[in-house]
Order: sequence, then C-alpha cells, then structure tokens
Amino acid sequence: MSGQSLARGLAAGLLAAVLAQAAPSAAQSAPKVRNKADFAGVARDFQQQRAANPEGCCSFSTPVFDRNVSFRLFDTFEPVYEAKNERQMILEFVPQGATVESWTRMITLSAFGGAGSSPISTAEMQARFFNTSQGCQQANFSRVIASGRTSDGTEFNLSSNGCGSIAAGGYPGATSGRGEQFLALLLRDAQNVVVLQYAERGEGFAPGGEPIGDEAVKAVMGRFRSIGFCRTQTPSDDCSIAFDAR
Repeated sequence: MSGQSLARGLAAGLLAAVLAQAAPSAAQSAPKVRNKADFAGVARDFQQQRAANPEGCCSFSTPVFDRNVSFRLFDTFEPVYEAKNERQMILEFVPQGATVESWTRMITLSAFGGAGSSPISTAEMQARFFNTSQGCQQANFSRVIASGRTSDGTEFNLSSNGCGSIAAGGYPGATSGRGEQFLALLLRDAQNVVVLQYAERGEGFAPGGEPIGDEAVKAVMGRFRSIGFCRTQTPSDDCSIAFDAR
C-alpha cells in the first residue's frame, strides 16, 4: 500500500489533466507495484553501507523513461514502495523503521511521461500542482525558492509548500489539525516531468511557522547532494543540480 500525503493529494488530479492535454490518446497499463518486502535486499545493502561509511552512503539511481535519476539518500532513508507503468511512476522512501502509513518524514520521486510537452509553462505547472488549499483547514502556502535551467536545458523549479492544519479526509488517512510541509524540485525536459520531494508532517503550525523556513530550504535539499537527470547512468554537471547544504 502506498503512503499518502498532502502533496500527492494535491497533485494527482491536476497531473491527470496535464497528461491528458499533452497526450490525450495514450493508454496506460495497470502499474507494476513493489512493496517494502521487495526492497529488503536494497535496504540491507544500504544499512551495511551506512555502518561502514555513514558520510559516503548512500547513492541511489533509477531509470526514468529515457533518463536516469540519481541522488543521495541521507540519514536512514530507504525505498519502501514503487508503482509504475509506461507513463507514470512513484517511488517512496521513509527512514528505517518507519512505514508508508505512519511516516513523519518521506522522500518521494514521481515521474510523468509526456507532461513535459504540455503547453503550460513550468511556473504555471508548479502553481497548479502545489498552490492550492485543497485538503487544508487553513490557508496553504506555496513559494518558489529557485528556478532556472541546467546546462543541458532541463528546467527546474524548487518550491516550499503545504499547510499548518490538514482537514480530516483531506487525503486518505489524513488527521485533522496535523501540519505538513513538502519541498518539491520539479525537473522538466521537452517530454517528461520528474518531481523529487522531501516532506515532513507532525504538529500543526501557524502561518509562517512551518518547520523549514525559506532560508533553510536549499540546505535541506542540499542533503541530496548532486541530483542527476541525465541520459547516461553516469551523471555529469550539465544534467545535474546541487543546492548548498550549509
């Protein structure tokens, strides 16, 4: 079973609309699903790597359409859920011992084939995906922290999003009054869109009192080190982005 989050609840319907605009006639097959047990070997390897070299661990990479996405999994994060077909993918990571149902911190990698060719701009895409109060009991926030292009032309948009009080039923399993914040790095080439997210949820917070202030967003994302969105398995500077971890 996949985890649920405010970010996923906000984006699901809007992404379907964007995909329909970009490739309205393309059919999709049922997703292939992997759960925590299927990642047991990967998790065990990461645990052994961390025990031997905590600072060097752990590099993660996965093929996404015609690209390869790579980044560092920091702390004790490990993969616990994946669902993918020929047009969409979601991959979720939680700290060792956590579950996709009861997480307080989660990393999510999502990919949407064909969405990159949508006629809307990347800035509008970010706003449609994440700047909505759906599922919130109080005003949401969505602020762009950085945007631009990598050397190979990939567009990127980094934003801080969420709300301090989620409504019961805001997404499956949502608890009233709990706060949730997610940092979203949207990567877009001419065909596809990939989103790397880091999310935290817990006690509710007042507007402006989110756990990760705007000045700290790049430092948190810097923990992923170099984030590659490359056409080869070996990432290079022209198709990668890194934020200052200080």
